[in-house]
Amino acid sequence: MGAPPSAAAAPPAAPSTPVAPSDEPVAAPVVPQRSPGPAAPSTPPLDTVRPPQSGAAPAPHPPADVPVTAPTTIESPVLHFPDGSSAVIGRGVLLGRDPVSQDAHPSAGLVRVHDVARSVSKTHALVTWERGHVWVTDLHSTNGTAVVDDDGFETACSPEVPTPVPSGHSLLLGALRVVVQRVGR
Repeated sequence: MGAPPSAAAAPPAAPSTPVAPSDEPVAAPVVPQRSPGPAAPSTPPLDTVRPPQSGAAPAPHPPADVPVTAPTTIESPVLHFPDGSSAVIGRGVLLGRDPVSQDAHPSAGLVRVHDVARSVSKTHALVTWERGHVWVTDLHSTNGTAVVDDDGFETACSPEVPTPVPSGHSLLLGALRVVVQRVGR
């Protein structure tokens, strides 16, 4: 006795979106752009860059109106010291002659800076990398922290205020110059 025609097995329905094999990368969908308006600059001007907020949720990445074509990997910038040593900024680093961890910056690594002149404080500054920008925060150091441009012009950092470090600039911790290298630039 055969099955009634309505009970016959139907072929499985095709998925509404194609599924790639698990061992091949899948391109992210392109998010449509909003209505055309004035072109936004690719990098915000320095005076519109905002310091990271403590405890604030990170900005969505990427913003909803930016087309996504493929996942990207961004490598953290590196700090280069006069003695030839270097440190990856990663989630943040506390720099000093003998830095100690701080409750306000629990994920920051500790980087001991060799300074024979002793112009660098025990825990001198915090350097972070957030949303594609390097930030330096002076931690009430004795001899101060400054951002130095290519022409040698120094901009002093106020204690406990994150200060942006534009591409191509270096840091001055007391009398010790630290070069900031952005990977892939």
